[in-house]
Amino acid sequence: MKKLFLFLETALLAFGLNAQSISPTLLERVKSEGEIQNVFLNEAPVELSLLPKTELSSLAINHWDNGEKPRLTTEKIFYLDKKTLGLVNEDLSSINITKVSKVIRSISTMKGTEYYSNRHKKWETLYHEAYLVKSPDEKKKIPDETEGSAEGKILYCMQDDNSFGECYYKLEYHERANEVSVCFDNFEPFKFGPITAAKAHNVKINLVVVDEGDHFLVYLMVQAYYPRIAMLENKMIDSFNARVDSIYKWFVAEMGKK
Repeated sequence: MKKLFLFLETALLAFGLNAQSISPTLLERVKSEGEIQNVFLNEAPVELSLLPKTELSSLAINHWDNGEKPRLTTEKIFYLDKKTLGLVNEDLSSINITKVSKVIRSISTMKGTEYYSNRHKKWETLYHEAYLVKSPDEKKKIPDETEGSAEGKILYCMQDDNSFGECYYKLEYHERANEVSVCFDNFEPFKFGPITAAKAHNVKINLVVVDEGDHFLVYLMVQAYYPRIAMLENKMIDSFNARVDSIYKWFVAEMGKK
C-alpha cells in the first residue's frame, strides 16, 4: 500500500510538471508569433488573457495592494525555444529552473541592458548601473545572491534608469519545481525631472518563467499608477512597454551563456 501511495504521488507530480499552463490555442499562437501583448489604460477593464495557469502566475497578479487602480497594466507572454539559445546539445540539460533562478537574481548583469526609444528612434541604454543594496535604510552595494533556491527571498536593488534616474526596488522571489518568479516593487518614488512620476509602491513589475520541457513561457506584467499629466502619461506608457521587451532580451542573453 505504501508503494502504491508513493507511485501515485510521483505520478501526480509528473503530471503537474507536464500539465499545459496555457490553452492549446494560445500556445500555438505564441509559438508561431513568438510574443503576444495586451495593454490596458486608465478605466479600461483588465482581462489578463495571457496569464499562465500556474501557482506563481496567480501570485503575481495579487502583488498590487495599492488602493488605486493602476492607470497602466501591460502583460506580455513570450515563447522561448531552448534550442534557440545557441547552446550545443550537451549544454541544453543545464537550461532549467535552477539556471533561471540564478539568472533572475543576477541583478548586476542588467547593467547595460538596452531598449528601443520610440521617442528618439534609436537604441539606448536602459540601466546605466544595476546592483543589490543591503536594505532600504542602508543602500550599500552588495554582491548578487544567487546560491540555493530563490523561494521566499526578499532582496533590494538600485537601477540607474535612463528615464527616471536612480530607482530602488524591493524584490520578492518565489520558486517551484518548474517555475520561478520575481516582483519588482519600487520602495522609493520615481522622478521625472522635478515631477514625481510614481509614488513609492506604485510600480510593480512581475516576471514569471515557466519551464515546459523544450521551451520556456516567459510572462511579464507591469502595473503602474501615475498622475494624469499628458506628457508624463505618454512617457510612462512608452517607457514601461519598452522595458518589458528589454527585460526579456536581457533574460534570453543571460540564459544563452554557459
